[in-house]
Amino acid sequence: MKKVLVLVAFVAVFSFSFLSTGLTAQAALKDGTYSVDYTVLQGDSDSVSMANDYFDKPATVTVNGGKSTVSLQVNHSKWITGLWVEGSAVSVTSKNTSSDTRKVSFPVSTLSSPVSAKIKVDIDDDGLNYHHQYQIKLRFDEGSAKALAGAVKSSDNSDTTTPATKSDSNNQVANPKSSDSSQMFLYGIIFVVAGTGLVLLKRRAIFK
Repeated sequence: MKKVLVLVAFVAVFSFSFLSTGLTAQAALKDGTYSVDYTVLQGDSDSVSMANDYFDKPATVTVNGGKSTVSLQVNHSKWITGLWVEGSAVSVTSKNTSSDTRKVSFPVSTLSSPVSAKIKVDIDDDGLNYHHQYQIKLRFDEGSAKALAGAVKSSDNSDTTTPATKSDSNNQVANPKSSDSSQMFLYGIIFVVAGTGLVLLKRRAIFK
């Protein structure tokens, strides 16, 4: 009977480990360019930072060879005088003085968990005298990723681009339906094995 219980536990642990691994793999974006929603969090918690309003959404994420580069726009550019992501200063790709915005880009090691960053704020107008640096985190929502038209590489050489006017649901990054079926199948295995174990336990109790 102990062997049965060990078997039930082993199958359950193995199945859940397989499921979590599969979900993580599905979350990874293929090579291409996507719009991705994100939130700016406080550096020491999961609460939304006041700086969240100074970053325009969504960001543009380019994946190449499994490496991700993020491009986003900072508003109130005059106030946000410094931005570092994972210890490195971001690259400024463009500025617009009239709208007080600038676009920056930077590589990130992951999109699946919050990315550490630091912001420098200097305000010397509107009667304010504020100068401070503080830690923030960028939390990207991979589930919101939408492939930008013409950006995703195709395995078919006869059709390597997506029409610019195409904006249907095919551009939405989503888990294939087959993965849902495989997950249900694994859950079914878990329940069957667990149920078998319970039945054997009851029979053993009856014949004691």
